[in-house]
Amino acid sequence: MLTSRSVSETASGPLVTIAIPTFNRASWLKDCVLSALSQTYQHFEILVSDNASTDETQQVLREFSDRRLRIVRQQTNIGLLPNWNACLAGARGDYVIFLSDDDRIAPWLLERCIGLVEKDRQIPIVITLSSDHASQYLETGIWDGTDILLGYFRDEISINTCGIMLRTDALRARGGFPLDFPHAADFAAWAPLLLKGKAGLVNASCAICNSHLASETERLGVEQLLLDGWKVVDLISNLADDSIDELEKRRSIRLQGQRCYARRGIRILASYRSKGSGLLGALTLVWRFRRNLSHIDMESLFRLRWHIAIILCTRQIGWIRQLKQFIGIRRREGR
Repeated sequence: MLTSRSVSETASGPLVTIAIPTFNRASWLKDCVLSALSQTYQHFEILVSDNASTDETQQVLREFSDRRLRIVRQQTNIGLLPNWNACLAGARGDYVIFLSDDDRIAPWLLERCIGLVEKDRQIPIVITLSSDHASQYLETGIWDGTDILLGYFRDEISINTCGIMLRTDALRARGGFPLDFPHAADFAAWAPLLLKGKAGLVNASCAICNSHLASETERLGVEQLLLDGWKVVDLISNLADDSIDELEKRRSIRLQGQRCYARRGIRILASYRSKGSGLLGALTLVWRFRRNLSHIDMESLFRLRWHIAIILCTRQIGWIRQLKQFIGIRRREGR
């Protein structure tokens, strides 16, 4: 079933599609759509692809009468990533933003992204931040895309897919979201566009990515999370080897990518342990992925000492958390 509502004919500037793939998240969806409709830049459409939801999703969507909203309802559940690709296939915009139904975007996101596109219509991607921690090295503007990618790998900026505007034809040319990356398909889709040359960066928070126990990430096993992370590093590194002439930059992308996902691996394993998983299972994973984890640098080891303690401890997880909270309180009190 397709419900089509046309975009205002008086709007000007590139058309942007805000794509919202959804499944059984009626309680989240309304605020998500409202955040999309609140944009100060007016020439956009919202495309919701309902993946055969069985809850009140359709009732929620019927509450909206905005002509910029289009709704596609899949007849059967086609899966998470195929639903994202269905959004890409149905997008009418020159640019597209993928907004998960549990995430939110700021009213100024499109306006700031389009401001950079108007300076250089050739850029295939504009990155905005998903936290208030702005980069100390990259100001808002047009950059070599690899500089943005390296900033992300070094944890200097926080990026989530809901805060990224992509040129629709560029993403389609790459085949959309690859199905063989259950956890990292979004990164595998947009990160290669940073290797194409120039890219835009809005060095300010424009999106909120929610983390909760009902998220798709939580449904995946820890082994899948670890595998996807290091698979995607290899993908990006190999693409960099094929597309970047400068040897040192290629080496830096590979090294920083390996270090980034080694740090994430430690955090994933700590989360796995904190949810009650056994020490033996965690150590088995550490041993299996030891080559990947070995890329972590000494400075990061120090920063992640609490995570490492959680992985290695037996019965003291609660005590470690209490100690960490106590130290934080004392620091805030200036003692």
